[in-house]
Amino acid sequence: MRAAFVVSSLAAICSGAPAQAAAQPAPPPTQAAVSAEVAYKPDRVVLLDVARTGNRLVAVGERGVVMTSDDGGKTWRSQRTRATRTLTGVAFAGDKIGVAVGHGGTLLRTVDGGDTWTPVEVDAAGRDSLLGVAHLGGSTLVAYGAFGLYLESQDGGVTWTRRKVGGENFDRHISQVIKVGRDLLLVGESGTLARSSDGGASWRMMDSPYAGSFFGGLVTAKGTVLIYGMRGNVYRSTDGMKTWSKVDTGTATSLMGSRLLDDGTIILVGNAGLVGASRDDGASFSFAMDVKTRSLSQVIGNRAGDLIVVGYPGVQTLDRSLWRAK
Repeated sequence: MRAAFVVSSLAAICSGAPAQAAAQPAPPPTQAAVSAEVAYKPDRVVLLDVARTGNRLVAVGERGVVMTSDDGGKTWRSQRTRATRTLTGVAFAGDKIGVAVGHGGTLLRTVDGGDTWTPVEVDAAGRDSLLGVAHLGGSTLVAYGAFGLYLESQDGGVTWTRRKVGGENFDRHISQVIKVGRDLLLVGESGTLARSSDGGASWRMMDSPYAGSFFGGLVTAKGTVLIYGMRGNVYRSTDGMKTWSKVDTGTATSLMGSRLLDDGTIILVGNAGLVGASRDDGASFSFAMDVKTRSLSQVIGNRAGDLIVVGYPGVQTLDRSLWRAK
């Protein structure tokens, strides 16, 4: 039996999280876009991804909630979109055009930087969960998720085409797609690694250094590729993904998200409030626990040099002692 896989352990929490107080009912189906503010507090909602567009931070999570901040994460405005399912990923193709994806084939689009979101009906997505979305440059976005679901848009998220990954029988969950030079790297369930040299039109499955699930990947400032996932596993390639070496992390806690900072520092975050930092191109990491959080799903920097993390519970500015002094 294929091992069960969830791109973020936080997603499983969403279905059992307590209902939020004072949430407004969803707008009528005839309304094309929604910007109704609701009384979600930034530290009382499960959030799974965060992106930056211009000076704004946009986070997404449970029950179709979107939260935005225009002051670097100091204050947040919450809104309930027409989506009722958990949103798992968000990405922007420019300052205004963005896409959020989620469970049940949910796909939303914004053209005003996240103030309003319009549902996009994509028959090819079916009802399987979308677990992430990535901007690949220009007007190209890809969305991916459960059972090999992979969608591509060449027009900023207006229309989507389903692509095959790994042949007709490929059914592994896809957790992330990243650009590595001119190629694309896909990581996912059960050690899934795949490479595309034609923008995602075709994929070549790669030998994996690990049989467990990968939850993400990152390209460092020097072009080194890192992949990470279950049980604290991190692997590193300095030769264009021909070979991989295991990084000794000293932890068995799953790693869920990452970010490359402007100064070359690599940040990893994961379950149990785990935060890791590397300043040697990913050859080694120092880890600490953020005791205020149960799990972290993603991290991003603001223009003031702070780190903003999302997860359970909510969104917050990361204590600098957890990563600056490492």
